[in-house]
Order: sequence, then structure tokens, then C-alpha cells
Amino acid sequence: MRLAEKTLSRAILGAHRIASALLLSGFALSNFGAQADTKIGGWSVVYREVGNLSGCLATAQFPDQTIFQMALIQTGTDKGWIIFISNPRWNGWIGKSKQHRLSLVTDWPTTKPWQYTFSTSGDSKTLSTTDASVEFMNSVADASKVEIKYDNGALLTTVDMKDSAAAIRAIVNCVNEHPPPKGPSAEAETTTISGTGFFVAPNRVVTNNHVVSGCTKDIQVRYPDGRPYTATISGQDRNNDLVLLQTDMDNLSTAAFEPEPRVGDQVATYGFPYSGVLSSSGNCTLGYVTSLSGIQDDTRFLQTSVPVQPGNSGGALVDMSGSVVGVVVAQLNAVAKSIPQNVNFAIQPSFVMNFLSVKGAPPKYSSSTGTRKPPQEVCEIAKKFTVQIYCKGIAPKTATGTAGTLALSPSDVADFATKFDVQATPGQGSTRP
Repeated sequence: MRLAEKTLSRAILGAHRIASALLLSGFALSNFGAQADTKIGGWSVVYREVGNLSGCLATAQFPDQTIFQMALIQTGTDKGWIIFISNPRWNGWIGKSKQHRLSLVTDWPTTKPWQYTFSTSGDSKTLSTTDASVEFMNSVADASKVEIKYDNGALLTTVDMKDSAAAIRAIVNCVNEHPPPKGPSAEAETTTISGTGFFVAPNRVVTNNHVVSGCTKDIQVRYPDGRPYTATISGQDRNNDLVLLQTDMDNLSTAAFEPEPRVGDQVATYGFPYSGVLSSSGNCTLGYVTSLSGIQDDTRFLQTSVPVQPGNSGGALVDMSGSVVGVVVAQLNAVAKSIPQNVNFAIQPSFVMNFLSVKGAPPKYSSSTGTRKPPQEVCEIAKKFTVQIYCKGIAPKTATGTAGTLALSPSDVADFATKFDVQATPGQGSTRP
């Protein structure tokens, strides 16, 4: 049954047909901040909170031991959509890579594959993705089953989606009934602010100004497996939300720019969404350039369908040659709550390149324009010049046109990672023949 738009628009900040949920698979869940489970067919729906994080979760476990989980977590004004899947029989191959490309195929209204990049959790037993779109979640609600396949099309398993629409509605209502704490004390709390940046020259990193504007302690930059280095601000453009950082950290690569992106170009971004919750190695997501202007035809921005999550801000948007065609800056649903989450924005490369030239870090032009590479290679190119940026500070209010950060303190992350583990009763749900 199709999720009613009226129900969804009332829930979760009036978002347009939000039929989504997020389940924390592999996260140990005690009775800390918990309420009693609600059973909806083969699904178990529950509200949990740990530290400054809270969420409503749904889970179903199937006879072949597959656990399919959906949840929505929130902190402050930020919310995140994630899907988690696991099966103890998959542990061997899951642990061999930090990322896996899988296809999720629903049986209605179409059977097209939804291809997502799943990251491996710290215990190497659970796969998670933040890429799930509103359209996909609506498809899950409509479907009677979902096939989980390898990227090459080989079938991993088929899970029954009976009662999924009711479970998703329950999660949406649950989150709506449990808003995050409000008030000056919550807003002023010092926390960890995290974002993404990339090297444009040796020792020079560009990112969004809003990523570091709330920092009250030293700004830190690091590669996923490297030690942190202190960075200082050497140039700012608050109007265009850009900042140039100076650091002693050596870079593995330097980004090159393509100044003229085109509508229809496939693009990717590599970044660090939900730092401390998702993969510490970063996430690479794909999409397309959908417009060469932003809100109300603002020519400083281009519009993309690349999934953007809190923590992606400041990352490079690259084309399929690996050249930078923008700086990730915004989610439209941060400023227009009724728009789907796959309408996102990046700062036009011409504005970024001009900023770098003025601030003494002239940009490098791409020499491989038109040389199309496979997505895996493009992600590796971006990974080499992309770094995580974080600091202690006061998380700024989400500005118009910018994506807010999911602020996590170390204690929050530790509690969340050790106290969230929803386990459905064995035998719930069924696989379809």
C-alpha cells in the first residue's frame, strides 16, 4: 500500500512523502533511555536515546538469519536516514572490505535495482548506507519483497516486506512524538563538529566556512587512518561559504578542477557523514548534475542528486574523470522542508577557483577532462585528496542553503556504539520462495 502523503507530510518536519526509517543493526541496545517495543507484524519498532542522540527503529529478522533494519536518528535539528543489513553467514566477505556495492530490488512499482554503497561497521558484521532516498523508501513500503544482490547481480537473499508500510508509518510517528530537546542550554552545549575538506595545494585545504565557524578549539584535519594535524584559517569568504586552511599535514594527492560542469554529468562525492557512527574510512556516493543554478536561480551553485548527509559539507564534487566540479554545501530540505532529500547543492567551481586564486593558492586545472573512469576509480581519486575536518565548539544553527553537521561528542559515540543493538525475535518475518 502506498504511504499516504498526508500522513508523511505531518511527520518529520513536514517532509514530502517521507516513508523512511533507520535501524541500528549491530549497535548494542540496553534499556538505557528505552521504551517498550511495539510489534507490527514481523517488525519490532522502538524508541531509544543515548546522550544527544535519539531515534526510532524498526527491525525484522528472517529465517535465513538476515536482519533488515530501518531507523531515523536525530540530534538537535539534524536527522539522518540509514538502512542496516546483516547476516552472520556474510561475516567472512563483509570483513574483507570497508565498502560494498549492493543492489536492493523491490518488486513494485518497478523492479529496477537501487544501487547503494554500504559501509562496513567497526565489528565488520553489519553493512550500512546513508544513501537511501525517499523514492526507495516509498518503494519498500509498497513492496511485498526486497531482493538483496551483489553489484554483479548475484542474489544474496530475498526478504519479506509484509507490514513494512505500517512499520515505516510507526517510525515516522514515533520520531514526531519524540522531538529532540530544545532550549538555550542544548544549543550552547560544546560538542564535536565534523565536516569534510580537500587538498587544493600542498598544506592547503578548502572546505565550507560553516564547517569551522563554530570552532572554539583547534581545528583538526586528518586522513581516515592517519593522525590529526592542527589547521589554521588562512582565508575566508563568508558570503560564498568557503574557507582555506593551512596545515603541516602532507597530502596524498591534490585536486584538479574542471571549471565547466554540464547538466546530466554523473558526479560523485567522498566525505565523512555521521562521524563516529558510520564508517571511519569515509563514504563515496554517486549522482548527477541536475541544474547549473541553485535556489531561485542563484548562479553561485549547481544542483545535484548526489545524497548529502551531515558531515559531507565541504567535500569535493567530482566528475567521472576525477576532476572537481564543485564544493558540497547544501541540502535543499534544510531550507525547504517539503522537498525530497536528493535535491542538493554545490558551490560552482568558478567561484571556488577564484577564491583560491585571491587567497594565494591558485587552483590546478584538470588535464583529464573527458576521460571517463569507472566509479570505483573516481572514488579512489577523491579519497586521496579528501580529509576529515573536526573541532570542539558550538554547532552553528543550520544556515539557509547549508547542510548542518551531526554533532557527536566522544562519549555519545561510545554509548551509541555499545548500547544500540536491536535483535528481533528469531523466526519473525519470512523469506519468499
